[in-house]
Amino acid sequence: MASSQTDLLIQTVNNEATRLGDFLTGLDEQMWTRDSACESWVIGDVVAHLAAGAATWANSITRAVAGDSGPPEGQDFLGPGDRGSETIGQTARDSHQRVGMGLMENFRSGYAGLAQVLAGLKADDWDKPCFHRRSPMPIMDFVSLRLQELAIHGWDIRSGLDQNATVSEEALSVLAGRVARWLGFAFEPGLDLPTPVRYRFDISSPVAVQEDVVVTHDAYSIQSSGRGVADVTFRCDTGNYILLIYGRMAPSHGVATGRLTIEGSQKEADNFTAWFKGF
Repeated sequence: MASSQTDLLIQTVNNEATRLGDFLTGLDEQMWTRDSACESWVIGDVVAHLAAGAATWANSITRAVAGDSGPPEGQDFLGPGDRGSETIGQTARDSHQRVGMGLMENFRSGYAGLAQVLAGLKADDWDKPCFHRRSPMPIMDFVSLRLQELAIHGWDIRSGLDQNATVSEEALSVLAGRVARWLGFAFEPGLDLPTPVRYRFDISSPVAVQEDVVVTHDAYSIQSSGRGVADVTFRCDTGNYILLIYGRMAPSHGVATGRLTIEGSQKEADNFTAWFKGF
């Protein structure tokens, strides 16, 4: 794995954790009880989830380097169709209630520990399989997923306090590169909705995306734009594209707030977030 690519990924993860930690330090205890953009999660619950993730990610990477990609004690792989969201949410809420503002120390120390583990990775470590509850994945993908968690949940937190919050621009290229994998997890096949339907994404900056998502009832495919006539075309910047794809922005809300423009059927556009549900 090219060192420049992995060095940049490590730097971006560390920068994202530092920025979010600095933001959280400025919040008082009352703000931690405000709703986040994660349904049924207050800001403190999201912080608890991110803080726990730093420690578990560091442990999984350390085990992967040693050749162990199996589940750690007390965990297992999710079954087909399982999402695990309810269990994760309850664990985060319990941790927030138990630890309270002490979570900030857990957050800081957890990401400092993760930074140390990442700094110790060798060039031949990045392709080693690492435990993830869905299936083992290369350490490179696993670290990219941690950046996704920080960036998306960082937006969840900020948007609970500022309706104009945006996704971190530094993370956008990694997040855009993870869209195909995310859609695979989020797809809800077999819904009683019209098909086939071709969704076109015309995203110009700061990270360009020109592709179609074609849904055919029980399956979908990602294709280069221009291979067929689109039923719906979404136009926005990359940050709002990520919010739409990751289930954080309903198409109708995006249009109403000026974050998104749509060509084609508004009803079909709204169906996109039924086919691809956020977590």
